[in-house]
Amino acid sequence: MNEIERMQLLAGIINEDGEEETAKTSIGHTDDERTAIKKQLFQMGKYCVELYKMLDSAPDNADFPHWWQAKIIKANDYIGSVKHYLENDINVPDADHQKDNVVVTPDAEDFSDPSGVS
Repeated sequence: MNEIERMQLLAGIINEDGEEETAKTSIGHTDDERTAIKKQLFQMGKYCVELYKMLDSAPDNADFPHWWQAKIIKANDYIGSVKHYLENDINVPDADHQKDNVVVTPDAEDFSDPSGVS
């Protein structure tokens, strides 16, 4: 299965056998998830820029509520998770695409310090 077929499978255009899925009949409403998600991301980006600029006008010793800071941290975590999921889904090949005799070797030769700090 090539990349285009894999994306078609993920999108529900073809089934596991590579055959075209029967078209669903939409009455009055069709989903355009990609555009809807892009609009949401644009709005979030706009809010982030506005918040960033608003913080410039806050005093240096401003004390923001913990709940407010937690929301920023949680939003960052959520967006990061979504980005990494999509990034991996697009960039990591399926097991079908990997060769049977692929040997993975670590870059490091010394395993005495697995943290890599020393």
